[in-house]
Amino acid sequence: MLLHRKFIEIAKQYSSKVFINDRMMGRKVSYQRALIGSMIVANKLKRYDEGFIGIMLPTSAGAVLAMLGAMMSGRIPVMINYSTGAAQNCEFAQRRCDFRTIITARALLDKINCPKIPGMVFMEEVMAEVSGFDKIKAAIKSRLSVASLTRQYAGGAKDDTAFVLFTSGSEKDPKAVQLTHRNILSNIRSLEQVYTFTSDDVFLAQLPYFHIFGQTANLWTPIYFGMTIATYANPLDFKTICDIIREEKCSIVVGTPSFFWGYLNKSQRGDFASVRLLLTGADKCPDMLRKGFFEHQDKVLLEAYGATETSPGITVNTPDFNRPGSVGRPLPGVRVRVEHYETGEECPVGEIGKILVQGDNVMKGYFDDF
Repeated sequence: MLLHRKFIEIAKQYSSKVFINDRMMGRKVSYQRALIGSMIVANKLKRYDEGFIGIMLPTSAGAVLAMLGAMMSGRIPVMINYSTGAAQNCEFAQRRCDFRTIITARALLDKINCPKIPGMVFMEEVMAEVSGFDKIKAAIKSRLSVASLTRQYAGGAKDDTAFVLFTSGSEKDPKAVQLTHRNILSNIRSLEQVYTFTSDDVFLAQLPYFHIFGQTANLWTPIYFGMTIATYANPLDFKTICDIIREEKCSIVVGTPSFFWGYLNKSQRGDFASVRLLLTGADKCPDMLRKGFFEHQDKVLLEAYGATETSPGITVNTPDFNRPGSVGRPLPGVRVRVEHYETGEECPVGEIGKILVQGDNVMKGYFDDF
């Protein structure tokens, strides 16, 4: 199974349902419209180089369509961090992965004060070129069977690279992590065994798609189950995020501890009434944050642990097994071993060592890193 094939299946199954509720742009996109839009973008992107294609867009309907369109055109999205040093990140990604084209938006460049880099293509201009004939053609094609659409738009193998993300580069240059369709889907299927997900869920999507947490949690998991995502491009706009959770009746919210501190401090009692799953990761969860959510919102904040290279989930706490202060148990299908740095012996409980992870969620490898 390929990620974009799964999207096609779900889009056909839930055609009239709202897929993306883009709160920044004030528009709702059904699964059917998203399928048509992705097909149009896929056709427009065929004029550019094959292989890798950069995407630097904020969390929005446009970003989702760009990613899906790129994959459906046979290209591999390379997700670029725009939060700091966007221009340098673009040039670094182009050099490391040897590509030229980057899909972005003028509005984003203006907001982050980033100059135009050679190879940049603006999503606004791509969509402005879409003719009435393009729309009619895609709408007619979207009525074809899943099998027919798959043959045209979802070729490849499950161990092919689905997209590339960069590590933080805290110690040296960021590494280009190649994640496959199998990696992401295996992580979702593991999560499915410990959490309850349904097509009725509304998933808050505020995390950036250049981060694995955003990719798996805020995009592919909702697609896999036919959920609605409520997107908002600024996770630091804490008050607005709380308003969105309340107004859209979000049932699943994930994020980093720093984001959750902001939501806790800006929320009113009852803002999280619709939420049944609160999950935090990417940093240690402070006890006071857990206590604050329980006392102020009557919600249990669960902690998980993962990495870009593991798609990302490794261990999780669940409603049935929650040990505050720990990162929980390994996900089904994931093996974890902590061994001594020098001897390679397995460490006893309480001893610090090197964490080894085995499972279908583990990346294909770093690109061009020897």
